[in-house]
Amino acid sequence: SPATTKLQDKYRQSKTTRWYVHDDDTKTADGEAILSPSKRNVIMNKEQNQPSIDYNSEAKLDLKILLIDNHDSYTYNLYQYISTMTIHPVKVIMNDAYSSWEEFIASLGPNSTAASLDHFDCIILSPGPGKPSRPTDMGIVLETIRRNANMPILGVCLGHQALGYVYGKEVKLSPCGPVHGLMSAVSFDENENLDQSKQDIVCQLFHDLPQDFDVVRYHSLVVDFPESDDDSEIEPIAWCNGLKEKTESAIHSNEKICMALRHKRYPHYGVQFHPESIGTGEAGYQILRNFCEFAHQYKRGGNQKLEGIPSKQNGDVDTHGEFVLNGDHLMINEPESVNAFQTINNDSSTPSAYRVFIHKIDKEEHDTSSLPLPKQVFEALYGSRPNSFWLDSSTGETRSSKDDTPRSDDVSGDEGCPITSNSRFSIMGSNDGPLSRKIEYFGREHDSKQRGLRVSSKLGEEEEVMLDGDILTYLRLKLVEDREFVDKADMVTFDGSFNEKNGVDAEYTLSTIDEFSQADVQLPFDYRGGYVGYLGYEVGHDTPCRIFEKEGGFGCDAESMLNAEASASSDTTNPNIPTAAFLFVDRSLLYDHQTGDWYIIGVSQNKCELVGAEADYSAATNVGDTISWMNNMKSKIESMGQNAMAINAMKSTTKAKCEANDITFFPNRSKAQYQMDISRSHEEIRNGESYELCVTNQLEAELKLPKQSSKASHETPFELYKLLREKNPAPFSAFMSFYEEGSREMSASLSICCSSPERFLSVKKAQVTAEDNGASHDQSPSLKRQFVVESKPIKGTAARYTGSDNGLVDEPEELVKRLDSEIAQKLKESVKDRAENLMIVDLLRNDLGRVCQVGSVHVPKLMHIESFATVHQMVSTVRGMLDGDTTHAIDVIEACFPGGSMTGAPKQRTMEILDEIEQGVSRGPYSGCLGYISLNGCMDMNIVIRSAVLTPSDNNSADGETDDNMETWKASIGCGGAITALSDSDDEYEEMLLKSRVVRRTISDWVAESTAEHTQQHEAD
Repeated sequence: SPATTKLQDKYRQSKTTRWYVHDDDTKTADGEAILSPSKRNVIMNKEQNQPSIDYNSEAKLDLKILLIDNHDSYTYNLYQYISTMTIHPVKVIMNDAYSSWEEFIASLGPNSTAASLDHFDCIILSPGPGKPSRPTDMGIVLETIRRNANMPILGVCLGHQALGYVYGKEVKLSPCGPVHGLMSAVSFDENENLDQSKQDIVCQLFHDLPQDFDVVRYHSLVVDFPESDDDSEIEPIAWCNGLKEKTESAIHSNEKICMALRHKRYPHYGVQFHPESIGTGEAGYQILRNFCEFAHQYKRGGNQKLEGIPSKQNGDVDTHGEFVLNGDHLMINEPESVNAFQTINNDSSTPSAYRVFIHKIDKEEHDTSSLPLPKQVFEALYGSRPNSFWLDSSTGETRSSKDDTPRSDDVSGDEGCPITSNSRFSIMGSNDGPLSRKIEYFGREHDSKQRGLRVSSKLGEEEEVMLDGDILTYLRLKLVEDREFVDKADMVTFDGSFNEKNGVDAEYTLSTIDEFSQADVQLPFDYRGGYVGYLGYEVGHDTPCRIFEKEGGFGCDAESMLNAEASASSDTTNPNIPTAAFLFVDRSLLYDHQTGDWYIIGVSQNKCELVGAEADYSAATNVGDTISWMNNMKSKIESMGQNAMAINAMKSTTKAKCEANDITFFPNRSKAQYQMDISRSHEEIRNGESYELCVTNQLEAELKLPKQSSKASHETPFELYKLLREKNPAPFSAFMSFYEEGSREMSASLSICCSSPERFLSVKKAQVTAEDNGASHDQSPSLKRQFVVESKPIKGTAARYTGSDNGLVDEPEELVKRLDSEIAQKLKESVKDRAENLMIVDLLRNDLGRVCQVGSVHVPKLMHIESFATVHQMVSTVRGMLDGDTTHAIDVIEACFPGGSMTGAPKQRTMEILDEIEQGVSRGPYSGCLGYISLNGCMDMNIVIRSAVLTPSDNNSADGETDDNMETWKASIGCGGAITALSDSDDEYEEMLLKSRVVRRTISDWVAESTAEHTQQHEAD
């Protein structure tokens, strides 16, 4: 019919959900809160990306919902959706947090009874790994179904299969094989066998949906309905026939597969597909809304007309924090926090422990070439420091006019300095300030004698503190309980005269910036000093504990974690590499690649906090000392700029000619074993244990380099990093160095040379006005602490075409560009890569959904192709809104770490399988994250990929004797790829090598150049 065709066209145009909102990526990346409105039926026009149908935000239901989490990585996508539909907070519990349904009900209060209708109006069973016939996979789910015959229940994927299993159906392997991240068209018939006398209280799951609407499927098992099965208690109501996408590895079957079921007497329903997926689109939200409206009507007996209940009436409080559009303004109904990680109890009357000072060296006030670039500054000031860092946006350098290669498919090249927000700023520093601290955390993959947290401080005399606990607990303790977060910063201006009163070499003035005020327009960046370092992948053993605790389970105490059996063999764990390491940085520098300005950032103790014995440190940490350092640093940077031309001329001598011999890297697991690991992964996927596994390997080599008499050994790896940033510039590059300055044993000794293109997490201040917050015009412009959280997962990689024989054969430039563009387009259209990317986007939406405000998680960019020096990558962007009054950066890390692009999904079960596949070998910094956590609550972390980790080894010659003329280093490169049902073992092994190729070649070139330069210098002498 014309009406049906029109409805189908509407959903054909809507490939995404109401949380897929195309926006100005630059503005939102810089913290501007352009968020999706809380709308129902917001259909995104494919061409204009604009909402076309409004939703009455008042139509929330008086519905108490229990959501049972089957240890899945998509549960909180369901949570985010259904939380917009009810005035009550959604209760989430792990399926094994309680031993029985009775125990769970008893936990709700002393007067609670097993009559669950007193507590909840409906139950939703999440997806998850495993099978319903295995009790350890299901926890209390099967009992919940049996004990709640009169309770509306909706099962999703595994929850759907659990309903089929309880009511006597076989749950078997899918006849078309495992299907993950792929689309199918679903047809339905909800009127067959319908008891018309009860039609008003029967759930019409597919009300308002067209036939053959598209859904995303993540499943290996199905509920089997034989053709002659009239006596069954349940019946199918929706089906699909195979896949929409054409794939080589999928089994194409004409057998109809059950996509939804219902009980003939009880209000129990299930859907096999994933309505909460970003790919299912608006149809998924509609299905959940239909169920919730049914549950609300069922609660009221089905005899009254369903009416929306205002979100705030008769004293009820909307506990969700709803984002709505009022004209052109974003309005935020102030919430009580509902996220799982709320920990902050802000008291504005309590001052911060620190003050932050910032001085700007304005390039416009100097000659065009009189300020140095970051490479020169780091090498001069921090290159010799044992503990130092450079968060280096190496793609931030202005490209020459001849280089018109786009960095991504959404970056225009018509500006003189095409800087994206991802690569605008570089930050550097060391632990040389009076307040600095070095924090090293050795987790349970290390030998039991080495485990623990070590803190060395420069307050007064250097001290070492041994603490029980993990790195994230320490960071929370310091930032929150010790009041390290700041809400103000002081801009410092020097006028050149001597200030005798303050003991500073120059007269200065201070102007205060309110971090969360409309007036904060002076600084284009969010960094204010704080913690800089890395979290290794094995920190992921700690993060699930808090998630379990918040969903009713037991957390992990520090003592049991430290005494636990090692998760990785200590024989294969490098003792020089901590599980995590950070510097508390009170003195640092920041460079703006777009403007050429330098910023000097100093942190001092807040004097009003100095009492008792702490007052003894005031002389070393007072404001005057910090300002003096800033003025001296200003002079150093300016003088470096004046000498830059001379220095560059001195260094322009021709490098020694050399022919690089490829260094032999030995994989931790051979190609044969890696292919067996892929087969094992396919088996786990086929059995429903995982949708996607990111299998990794470690490539290791021993490097021999000539010792440089003029430099300490810890300075050597920086030479490698300088070469890497030239050969593979990336927006989230970094160099980090952690070495012990004394003789302390069991301490860090490593350098990280990172050229990562992937952002893990950023937390930026949201530019939301007081009026947007609902304040009247005569109120103060001071704002709540609102943040925009962003993740940019990468799934999908293809090598760029640079010409025949890597450019050694001359080819027309237009031909090279065309062939390279074809590779990028092929990647964009790859069914396998799109499925991988979709799975991780849904996972990141879930992780952010744990901590972000309800209705705020959205996807401004889905499966875009970004091009880097050597590869094309498929990148998506996921964002949400964070209430900084209740939640902070550490909560975000705990909810999201490790990054889903480096684990797969569901995250918990997949990581357990990966630990077995990778034979317990520690990944170390690789596939963890590095970056900063700022004192104003902001954060920026990358995913550590395309990186080399260097640690010193004994300098033994071939005959076993110590060779004083050589340095020996162990280089480790982590690499891997996502394994799905569509993966080919040969292709995956080659992709793993591709991802490590640029780092391996750079190391070979570095060793060859170092050897040749040493030989040339020796011959000259």
